[in-house]
Amino acid sequence: MHRLFLPFLCCCLMFSPVVSFAEERLEVSITADQSSCQEIAALARKYGADSQLPDEVVVDGKPCPRGEVAHCFLSVIVKLLEKCEKEGVAAIPPEEMERIAALHEALKDDLVQLAGYVTLRETIEKMLAKPDDPSFLFKVGVDGFLRGEGAGNFRLPDFSYNPGHGEGRFLYRVKPYAYWHPTGWLDIHAEGQGYGFSGGSQYAGKVSLYQGFAEAHWPEAEGYSLKAGRQEFVYGSAFVLGNDSFYDGLSFDALRVRLAPLKPLTIDLFGGWYATPFSDGVKGELVGGYGTWTFSEGNALEAYALRDTGSGEHHAGEHRDTWGVRGMATFGPVALEVEPVFQTGRLFNPATDGNENISAYGGHADISFDTTLWGYHNHLFASYALGSGDSDAATGGSFRREFSNPNTDSPLTGDMNVIGSLSGIDVGDHHASGLRIHTLGWGIDITREVNFSATGRYFRASYVEPGFSKNLGVEADFTLTYAFSDNLSFVAGYDRFFTGGFFRDATGSERDIDYGYVMLQFDLSHAKPKLRMARK
Repeated sequence: MHRLFLPFLCCCLMFSPVVSFAEERLEVSITADQSSCQEIAALARKYGADSQLPDEVVVDGKPCPRGEVAHCFLSVIVKLLEKCEKEGVAAIPPEEMERIAALHEALKDDLVQLAGYVTLRETIEKMLAKPDDPSFLFKVGVDGFLRGEGAGNFRLPDFSYNPGHGEGRFLYRVKPYAYWHPTGWLDIHAEGQGYGFSGGSQYAGKVSLYQGFAEAHWPEAEGYSLKAGRQEFVYGSAFVLGNDSFYDGLSFDALRVRLAPLKPLTIDLFGGWYATPFSDGVKGELVGGYGTWTFSEGNALEAYALRDTGSGEHHAGEHRDTWGVRGMATFGPVALEVEPVFQTGRLFNPATDGNENISAYGGHADISFDTTLWGYHNHLFASYALGSGDSDAATGGSFRREFSNPNTDSPLTGDMNVIGSLSGIDVGDHHASGLRIHTLGWGIDITREVNFSATGRYFRASYVEPGFSKNLGVEADFTLTYAFSDNLSFVAGYDRFFTGGFFRDATGSERDIDYGYVMLQFDLSHAKPKLRMARK
């Protein structure tokens, strides 16, 4: 046990910075140009900002420290946020919003040194982001990743523990796409995918349509739309419904209707079939609904209900119903998220040659905190996740009480795929049922382009065979990201899974698992902008 907790505590605590309170203003020797000062001063007067630039700067043209300009500009943004929350983003003229976004980009290095900015950073960036309505007539491009990866004591093709075995491979995911928006109410999207890997005795390659849909927006009712064709379903924090973005993705041949009966409420109703060949052999149907009530930025309540018949070997009458709620709340620099989930339905049991009632539950609770220390933005987070299990499942009997979240590559289970689902894990010929996961992590923006993160996860099973340890182990993940631009980034990672007593009991080996990778992510495109209508 001490062997496992030591690396876990080290990777999570040794990197965690001590939280301190920075000065709200940080004077720097570099001064802002006069035109920017006058522009920000005018905005401050227009929106009644609490902080104003002195007359000797605005009128007399004396130099002004960038730190003071940034402080005034932050005061302007706070007023804009209040106005947008009351009246909507449309209350700010588009030309003025574009200019504010440009000033925000120019002063970002100074703004991040203000504690008041750090607490509102995500909200500000969302307000200044370009609207969802595409500003282009068509767009063509290609996105995806190229990754070289290697593992020790682990088999990459089936993500299984294999002491003494090591291997490497090159993996690619390339998605050429074309978007066309002929009118303001119609979007057409076509996206192919080439996915595969090679290395040693491994080889796989697939080329097919990944997404292809048309989405019609109701011109006279904002928020209403109909989307038909092959498409992804990604909701919430991808705890239940995600797109397996680290590998070959997941899409459905489906229909989705979006409703907005009230301004803070959005309801999606959808249904379709698992799309091959990127469903990893899973066939069946997925139908359901997902509703979101947004109280304010960062504060929302979501509820969903799903029926899933997807499986590799389907039997008549099998289905899994998932019912969940997800609550999010922000308190300054602190963000909370809680998501309890329950599952019912029918599952085939080979031992009885019949279906039996599913009765399972799962969920997670997360907390994160953002702060600035010595001029660097830091992000700290912790979470607890669980999935129900059963002693019968651990001994090869019924699996009806095991919680299943197969439609996602949830970050809750780690980066290595040693643990693939909250339902449990197979090691050799033995099964551990039901998981409990404790996570601590830290990330830091070293520069605007470079981010480093360290995360530790402790895994423990709820049910195992008699005499086996419930301790599965600790996973430590270290990631360095360099963003050359918004569309091109380089990622390097090293992960280690410190195996627990269950691995030793199941295989007789206590060797740890290593995994490392380097990855290039890209999104290269060309777009033709829409022509602006001339003003009369």
